[in-house]
Amino acid sequence: MSSISSDQRMHIEILGQSFSIKTDDSPEYIQSLVSELKQRYAVISTRMGVADPLRVAILAGLFLLDDLKKTQGQKLSGAEARENTSARSTLSELDEEQILAQLDKRLGELGI
Repeated sequence: MSSISSDQRMHIEILGQSFSIKTDDSPEYIQSLVSELKQRYAVISTRMGVADPLRVAILAGLFLLDDLKKTQGQKLSGAEARENTSARSTLSELDEEQILAQLDKRLGELGI
């Protein structure tokens, strides 16, 4: 994030949660991030039939990290590359219902 202004507060509302953040970035830049995140949440919620905000946020986080790692072209050791490829293959083989069932199971284990 680029420094454009000095430590200004911005009000943000995402998935029914309101809070303020302190940032050096321009309000326009932060608002563009919030808008993009909201769009991603809407797509995930609609395509996967997920209404729970926590689940939507977790799935979005996973997808965003996956996008980031793919974009960065992260260099991995042989073992890490095989593990990463195996994990991606496993995820791509699972359909949406299986992913949601696994997510429900894991969240249940965590008491969420």
